[in-house]
Amino acid sequence: MKSIIVKIKKYLNKNKNNVIYKKEIKDIDFSQLERTNEYSKKTRSSVDDITWNDLNMDNVFARMNYTVTTPGEECLYSWLRNPLDNKKELKQRMDFISRFNNNENILHKLRINLSKIRDCRYNFRKTIESNFSTNYIMLVFFIILSISNLAIVAYSIIIKDLLLIPILLFIFPVNLFVHYKFNMKYGEQLDTLNYTLRLVSFSIGNKKILEQINPELANRLGKINNLLKDISKKGTLIFRIEGLDVFADYINIAFLIKEINFLIISKKIHKHKKEIIEIYELIGKLDCALSIIKYRSELRYYCEPIIDDNVEEIHITDMYHPLINNPIPNSITIDKAVVITGSNMSGKSSFLRTIGLNALFAQSICTSLSKEHKTRFYRLITSISLNDDIQKNKSYFLMEAEAIKRMVSLKDDKYHSILLIDEIFKGTNPVERLAASMEILNVLALGNTKIFVATHDLQILSELERYEYYYFTENVTKESLEFDYKIRRGVTTTRNAIKILEFINYPDEIISKINKRIDILEV
Repeated sequence: MKSIIVKIKKYLNKNKNNVIYKKEIKDIDFSQLERTNEYSKKTRSSVDDITWNDLNMDNVFARMNYTVTTPGEECLYSWLRNPLDNKKELKQRMDFISRFNNNENILHKLRINLSKIRDCRYNFRKTIESNFSTNYIMLVFFIILSISNLAIVAYSIIIKDLLLIPILLFIFPVNLFVHYKFNMKYGEQLDTLNYTLRLVSFSIGNKKILEQINPELANRLGKINNLLKDISKKGTLIFRIEGLDVFADYINIAFLIKEINFLIISKKIHKHKKEIIEIYELIGKLDCALSIIKYRSELRYYCEPIIDDNVEEIHITDMYHPLINNPIPNSITIDKAVVITGSNMSGKSSFLRTIGLNALFAQSICTSLSKEHKTRFYRLITSISLNDDIQKNKSYFLMEAEAIKRMVSLKDDKYHSILLIDEIFKGTNPVERLAASMEILNVLALGNTKIFVATHDLQILSELERYEYYYFTENVTKESLEFDYKIRRGVTTTRNAIKILEFINYPDEIISKINKRIDILEV
């Protein structure tokens, strides 16, 4: 599990009424998102940690995350980690997102109102599912304390004798201590209840707007609100009294109103936990869809993908990567495995990541950063940017071997896979690297796979079967580095490692010796 927090500052433009609906530094706790993702429905195409990291998805997520609520952020993360694997669900998600495409004023109002829900400090699902149960002994004790205090006040008023009031002053510190300890023990549940009330309040307050755009969603939220009516009333009373004024706070503490109501509500929350989690997820889904619409509006261009298991080719036109400034679009149509050659910095690794990201986006947020995207459903597996793992005492080669083994073990699975490999087995010696690369790449090409492998090892090409060849090229001189980052059919005829050393002013003596040694090795 990662423990990474990525900070990104997002500024959304003001609308015509000069209202800013989101302008803050958004902290994204990926370790928390991973924990909540455990509750998600896993698919055959779920993205593992290696692939997620290879595609720089933490940074991609931070760039595209325009959600304004915790359930929205969790939903967006879950969609990306668990791409859809069937046409029916893809069409449903595509239709759901497209409902929010047309009316900018309504969308803006929804986002303003969603932003009032804000973030939940705790794991909402876990708290609702496991932490709400009524402690009847505590409830009876609190009721007795409350009735005793009420009886003292009532008796003093009836007999018009205030001598009993000092007894209240003695009891009040006891109630204050109980109140403090209760908030310490049940703070998570109270905060989660308060968040539930904000979800209900949003769904009630925006019913008419949602009916215009998505009647089915509005209808389902309405049914859930009816089931949660008692929780909403009593819960609202708890927080309304507590924050009213100082006198109300004293009354609340003296008669333990908050504590008693909460313990009564707990039973109802436990009874309706499925509906509470459902409203959380539905509003998260809404926020997620609005976030995707916002993200799409800032893209250079995009298309909705055509994905069908009857399609054998991968066909993507003018695709690009969102993290690259001024990206150069590339197109590809392939029906078999692909080897990509080219010199250093020419664009091979970026191309692999662009293929992977668009395959992932297509099956998760129904969006391809391209002009046309037509494929079948795929599982995405990568081995691109692995590192030594000191904590687990694993070398680079061992990490790479395990990453490639994932591909070997799934090559004959009925569900098809896209495999992205950058410089296979570069963590070991040349003889073993070449032999292992040839055999394993040929084995992988025989499976239910589409393989994209980038390599400098031109020696392996003549031994590969069922592969098409593509390459990137460049123009490197002592004065300049020039790359066009356009993919071409064929095999590279250039190399640039020594030219790059010259460009960054390695001593001429060293460059001369290197070139002489190359001449000897190539004889």
